[in-house]
Amino acid sequence: MIERVKMVEGLTNEEFLNITRQKFKNMVKDAKPLMTWFSLTEECNLRCRYCFADSHKPLEGELSTREAFKAIDNIAKAGTEAVVFGGGEPTLRKDLLEIVNYAVKNHDMFVAINTHGQALTDKRYVRALASAGVNQVKISVDGLEKSHDWNRGKGTFKNCIQALKNCVEEEFPSIWLIATISQVNFDEVPELIEFCAELGVEVGMVQLLPLGRAGDLKKLMLTKEQTREWQRIMFEKKKFYGGNNVLFENRYQICEDERSLKVAVDPNKTGNFVDSPVGCISGIWQYLIGADGKIFVGDVMAPETDIGNVTEKSLSEIWQNSELIKLLQDREKLKGRCGKCHLRYVCGGCRRMAFGLSGDIMGEDPQCWR
Repeated sequence: MIERVKMVEGLTNEEFLNITRQKFKNMVKDAKPLMTWFSLTEECNLRCRYCFADSHKPLEGELSTREAFKAIDNIAKAGTEAVVFGGGEPTLRKDLLEIVNYAVKNHDMFVAINTHGQALTDKRYVRALASAGVNQVKISVDGLEKSHDWNRGKGTFKNCIQALKNCVEEEFPSIWLIATISQVNFDEVPELIEFCAELGVEVGMVQLLPLGRAGDLKKLMLTKEQTREWQRIMFEKKKFYGGNNVLFENRYQICEDERSLKVAVDPNKTGNFVDSPVGCISGIWQYLIGADGKIFVGDVMAPETDIGNVTEKSLSEIWQNSELIKLLQDREKLKGRCGKCHLRYVCGGCRRMAFGLSGDIMGEDPQCWR
């Protein structure tokens, strides 16, 4: 893979590293918290086997409607433009439509919901979500029927498919089927992508991370070889169906993506992660909000990644003063293979995976196959 960088750009590894390091520093110098996952509740009426959040009951001290409004005001002032309302299960919040509408009407935010889809079998509710201003619907479907129902419960797959069809009928701007990939459904990846194309929805895939209820299911993680095969499949499907229709955690695939490597050293592509690849954006442009208002970075909710609370202090102030954010933005502090890799400013490994498997947010990514 190292030779491919030289072949594409005619640069040594050190030259590639120096160019991308400077671009990265320029891009993140004034980086704002542009995007967030906002868990509105930890309550969930399913008991999925590999739920990373171990969602079941509401979290103590979950934000009220008015507190959620104030939190949205706070994050909008800090520069947040897009929010994914998740959980738990966000549709269990009776005020979900009200909260969505507030974010759209008052701050012109791009709003998505991440749901298990069971409530969206009701066409009236789907219509209400559209009327409230939801731009994007993400429905979790973990493989084909047998695999999905093994994880989420009998009959939930059929409900998810009906929910997706209802969303297509309602013509949301963006509709995603989101799958967590594991040993359970690895062989179904190509068929699942074709299935999404037939439904007329986009497909997104993430790797299983054994946290929460999945803590004892490390054996279901993909091997490094499977991760490589999966990402290569996704890369080819992305080229075939178009970049907006296939989404996946392509952090390692950058080493085989000649077009992205060229963009990475293009001096005219210097806006943000949309213009030039930087890999993991958690703590740079992206963060998480818990149901009680706590703010997390590193793409995982844990005491070690908690940097403050949106109900107590300005997000802008928290963002500027957080030592953890400063650490995540300094890739010279990466450890192990990630710290030595000349692609660290266009990849940097997955900080969630590193933290989840080793407890060190700056540790090497143990799933990297390169």
